[in-house]
Amino acid sequence: MCYGRKDVRANAEETTRVARSLRTSLPSDVLEGAPIHSSPLSRCSALARELVPARATVIAPELTEVDFGSWEGRAWDDVPRDEIDAWAEDLWGYAPGGGESARSALVRFKAWADRLQDEGNASVMAVTHAGLIRLALSAGPADAAALTRAIPYGSMHLLVLERRTPT
Repeated sequence: MCYGRKDVRANAEETTRVARSLRTSLPSDVLEGAPIHSSPLSRCSALARELVPARATVIAPELTEVDFGSWEGRAWDDVPRDEIDAWAEDLWGYAPGGGESARSALVRFKAWADRLQDEGNASVMAVTHAGLIRLALSAGPADAAALTRAIPYGSMHLLVLERRTPT
């Protein structure tokens, strides 16, 4: 099924297991002090709250999954083949289901990351979706392979942002 922005809850026991595993993997200074931001969708926000229950989670709409428009909630077999082919031909520019292109989603993510840098955050934990993680880890439109990378639920990925020079 194409979940996209559809609010599908993750299994509570799996969320607890993943949070416990992440707590043992994260550097202690990050776990104890970095702000935690999350997509507003429950499969992310529940994990963020479970991961750091003593701190408030900052809900960041910019961390919401890519918008798949009319494909949302549909079985992949029910999405017209010609639309999937059009998407495969232009992974960065095509807006699946009339929703959001990968290029637009990456612009959204980068605006969020720039704002965090402007706020002076050295480290931030972000709980977000596989599609957005793929985009954030990609090298841009020349890196089409990044858009098919496996991103398991609860996996941890380090993203180091280059310091921007003040304008």
